Amino acid sequence: MDDFERAIRVVFTQDPSISPQVREQATNYIDAVKARPDSWRFCWEQFLQRECLEVKFWCLQVLPASLPHLPAEARAELRVGILAWLRDVATVGREEVAIRNKIALVYAGLVKSDYPSSWPTAWTDLISLLDQGPHLIDMFLRVLTTFDQEVISEEVFRTPEEKQRAHTIKHAMREGDVARLAECWFVILGSCQASAQLVSECLKVVAAFAVWVEATTLANEKFLGAICGLIGEGMPFSGEACDCLGAVLSKKMPAGKKMQMLDQLRILQLLGERCIHRGCRDVGVIEKEAELFNTVAEVVLDAYLELRLETVAESARVAQAAWSFVEQLMVFVLWFFSHQEYQIADSVEPFLTAFFSKVRVFCAEGGEPAPGEVGPCHSVNLDAVRPMMQQTLQLTIQRLAYPDWFRQGDPDYEDDEQHIAFLEFRRSLTKIYKRIFLVDEQMGFMFIQASIAQLTQNLASVRPMEVEALLYLYTETGEIVKDVALYLKANGALAVPFVTLVECEALVEVEHWLLQLALMDV
Repeated sequence: MDDFERAIRVVFTQDPSISPQVREQATNYIDAVKARPDSWRFCWEQFLQRECLEVKFWCLQVLPASLPHLPAEARAELRVGILAWLRDVATVGREEVAIRNKIALVYAGLVKSDYPSSWPTAWTDLISLLDQGPHLIDMFLRVLTTFDQEVISEEVFRTPEEKQRAHTIKHAMREGDVARLAECWFVILGSCQASAQLVSECLKVVAAFAVWVEATTLANEKFLGAICGLIGEGMPFSGEACDCLGAVLSKKMPAGKKMQMLDQLRILQLLGERCIHRGCRDVGVIEKEAELFNTVAEVVLDAYLELRLETVAESARVAQAAWSFVEQLMVFVLWFFSHQEYQIADSVEPFLTAFFSKVRVFCAEGGEPAPGEVGPCHSVNLDAVRPMMQQTLQLTIQRLAYPDWFRQGDPDYEDDEQHIAFLEFRRSLTKIYKRIFLVDEQMGFMFIQASIAQLTQNLASVRPMEVEALLYLYTETGEIVKDVALYLKANGALAVPFVTLVECEALVEVEHWLLQLALMDV
């Protein structure tokens, strides 16, 4: 072991017996190596020659920061070395994950610096190695993932210069390399299903690239058929396939083009036939499918809201098609919402919240637009929405009910993530209830009256937590109306269910502490 390796081992070790002075000397030593004019070449050569994991890792760690400052000839030399390593060493697959990730980081850094001007074959060079086996496919996907994170992703803060560089790279890639990459992804999804890890990583890459590549690159019958096939088979990677399909379908584009694309690709049919496993016992799979339907429903709802305000000749027809799409999706959404596992119902809550917050906007309000104003080209009759509201209200009581695992009033669970998530879900459901009530107050009162009457008649067969949920909704109803006193007068909309409750002796005398609290709130 020479001084170089010894210094790196000292820096990486957690051994408390090593004094601060020795650590400082070791740090100074490797900092001096890093400052050498030829540090990139020295580090690459040491990486190739050494067996110590810490040394290999440190050497690769130095390279990315050096790349922007290297002469073009030096980067070209390093590119040759990286490709040779991929061809000769990576095929064996003996390197640790940390090393593979660092190699991917170096490759992505070289792409950022030199593609397309100095290195137009950056992607085809990598693609040409894929036939050497699964270890090269693994590196291919790692490079793409790292490239997205380090260069493209808009979720990471970037300077104006970095944004411009990313724009230049994306523009160049769209000229041909994106199509080549997509063909590789398609092959991986179809031929590597024996390796769940490779398929999962490939789906994540596709989802990341779907944000900026041309829509038709991925949104085509061949590609979506492959993704839906993975979902339909219920494989270990079906969750990633749902995320991937959601990313492809939610790509931003004009509303009219979006609806045309969804119609041409028969998305409703694909979703209904291959992307919902009603009898599946794996909650994780159903949850991912619920998230997919939620994503598509939000996309179509946004498209409808945009289309109904357009004034071109075809807008009304396309808006009607979008509304019909929403109606059909609602059937699936409410099925997920009816699921006894709260996290599945919670997965479609964002769409339901968005939908019911907009109902009063897109439902026909009657009357003509003011002079000089152009009204929407499409509106929905409230009668078309009432069945959706009624079914949602009926399911809300069940979904509001505390699940059996919930520890009510136990301070040991106040900070439990699952408990916090359910309470947030319950608050969201309360908002949905209030929005429905504000859309159709009469229907809301009729629902609460009928529900309480049914409760008191069948109290023995109702779970205590569902009783609490209904009492909670009754209390919330009083919070919604503007003049509570008016509705509490004789035969008032709130008075009738109140009398029904207090006259139900079995309920008033119940010994369940949570129900007693709920009755006190009433």
